[in-house]
Amino acid sequence: MDINKIHLVLFLSRATSLERWNQLGILDREIKYYRELSNHLGGLSLVTCGGQEDLQYRSQLGNMELLYNKWGLPANIYSILSVFLHWPVLKTADVFKTNQLDGSWSAVLAGMLHHKPVIVRAGYLWSQFFQLGEGKGIKSRIIQALQTITLKRSTAIFVTTETMGRELKQDFPFLANKIYIVPNYVDLELFTPDKYRFSKPGRICFVGRLNPQKNLTHLLLALSEIPDCSLIVVGDGVQRAELEKLAHKHGVDAQFSGVVPHSELPGIIKSCRIFILPSLYEGHPKALIEAMACGVPVIGTNVPGIKELILHGQTGILCSPEIESIREALKDLLANQDIQEQLGENASRYVTEYFSLPKVLEMEIEGIAATFDPYEQS
Repeated sequence: MDINKIHLVLFLSRATSLERWNQLGILDREIKYYRELSNHLGGLSLVTCGGQEDLQYRSQLGNMELLYNKWGLPANIYSILSVFLHWPVLKTADVFKTNQLDGSWSAVLAGMLHHKPVIVRAGYLWSQFFQLGEGKGIKSRIIQALQTITLKRSTAIFVTTETMGRELKQDFPFLANKIYIVPNYVDLELFTPDKYRFSKPGRICFVGRLNPQKNLTHLLLALSEIPDCSLIVVGDGVQRAELEKLAHKHGVDAQFSGVVPHSELPGIIKSCRIFILPSLYEGHPKALIEAMACGVPVIGTNVPGIKELILHGQTGILCSPEIESIREALKDLLANQDIQEQLGENASRYVTEYFSLPKVLEMEIEGIAATFDPYEQS
């Protein structure tokens, strides 16, 4: 099928709305990708869980069509009924796609009802993240079952990293021919290195959600014994109050700025000497590759999702998630400006080569086109 004639219907994650994206400061980044993708398709319809509040963002959608939850239904119920409530539009679709695994059953059900291909996108493995964060239990088993059913019923699976693709192939060998690598993109018009960057000495930056996964307790304790340094924390989450108290208790100069618009991130990141992501696990962290694109030297933990992006000593520094390892990595890098500059330059070149918007869109479009092969042959 001619890609320029394809009508794609995208289901956002369960309970996700444009308003929620805006609150998280990621609306511009997320919408830009799909707005650009829509220019290569015959049409793109966006199914969100948001209510009337999502209408205020309609002007940012370009030629995309907004299908929102005008009935005010609870998220779980809407994730099923949306397939029927938006039937007139969905029956004209050529392919259904999910934005993440959580809520992907909506697209799978639509595909079954309309006999159309389904692309399941996995920015991270939902069941894996849940188990790492919450442990094993009944809810974990339910999520694992939903994920397995969804993956089996999909026509294609878009994952963000080679590692994620290998793990899926190991767990589900029969999925091997369905898997395509489509990483997250970086807006290189926004996140670009400055020829002359004036960063504050000793200033370190973190961007992300403030939750246990990000391991910020260990970061603050590591910083408590490094003199003449400061930390700016961009983001919000359940641990914010706890982390603010911990920083005060240990005398860490930490500024908690909350969520900021995506357009303001480059300036904040480039005002810092080092960007750090001390997480316990990640998928394909957007904040990390955006910092690398800015030419800011990065430190990340040697864990899945980060170790695939940082080549130790060349595009950044890897350390363990433990306090002492984080502290030593920071001290060593802060003490050597020449290495900071070299790492930043290498990282920026790496991201430019692999994660530009045109590069990632090309991979996406190739995956969408390949999805139709089995249907056209049948």
